[in-house]
Amino acid sequence: MPWKALPYSDRDRSKTLGEKFNVEGIPALVVLSPTCDKITSDGVEEIRAASKKALDQWSQGKRLFWSREPREGEYVWQDTTCSLCYMNPLTGSRHGCTHKECNIDLCQTCLPNNKHEHPLVEYLMPKKTYSLEALFKSVPYLLNPNNEEKIETKTMWQNDVKSVGFYFSAHWCPPCRAFTPKLAELYKTAQETSHAFRIVFVSCDRDEESFNSYRAEMPWPAVPLNSGALLKEYFRYSGE
Repeated sequence: MPWKALPYSDRDRSKTLGEKFNVEGIPALVVLSPTCDKITSDGVEEIRAASKKALDQWSQGKRLFWSREPREGEYVWQDTTCSLCYMNPLTGSRHGCTHKECNIDLCQTCLPNNKHEHPLVEYLMPKKTYSLEALFKSVPYLLNPNNEEKIETKTMWQNDVKSVGFYFSAHWCPPCRAFTPKLAELYKTAQETSHAFRIVFVSCDRDEESFNSYRAEMPWPAVPLNSGALLKEYFRYSGE
C-alpha cells in the first residue's frame, strides 16, 4: 500500500476506530474531512461505483451516494446504486440489464438518459405478488432441455397448471447435482400421473457450456442463461 499504517502493536486503536465508525466488515474505507467530520462510511462502495467522481465529491466535503425518503408504495433496493445519479439505496422503480456480464441499475428519473447497449427491464418488487405472466415478462422464451428449440413462456401457466417450481441450481454446486436426479424423478412421476405441475430451470452456472451440459440432465425447460437475473432478485436468491 502506498499510504501510512498504524503500527501492528497498536491494535487496540484499530479496534477503537472500528467501533467509533461502526465498521462491521472489511474492506472498509471511512473518509473524514480535515476537521474529522465524517464524509462517508461507504468509501469502498463509492470507489467501486465511480472512483474519480467519488474523489471529486470528497474533496468538496461531500459523499458520492445520496438518498431520499421513499414515497408511499415505493420499494427501497438496499445495497443497490443508480449507475448515473448514484442514489444509494436506489428507491422506487429499478431498471437493469438481464445479461450476466452487465452491471447497470437505473432509477426512474435516470431511465430516459439510458444509453446501455442492451434493453433494460423493470425489476419486480420482492414480496409483492405477481401473476406468472408478469414473473416471466423479462424472459423472452424457454429452452427445450435437449436442444436449442425455443418454447413460449406461456406454456408454463396454460393447460390448467396448478403449480410451478422455479429451480435455481448450478452444475458447479455438488448438493445441486445430487438433488437434481431426485427432482427429475418426481417431475416425471407427476407428468405420468397427469399432475399439473411444471418446473423451470433458472441457471446459476458461470458459462454457457456448463449451462447446456447441466440442463440436458433435466426433463423440464430452462430460462436462457442471460435472462434469469430478475427472477433471482425477486426470489432473493443469492447462491452464486
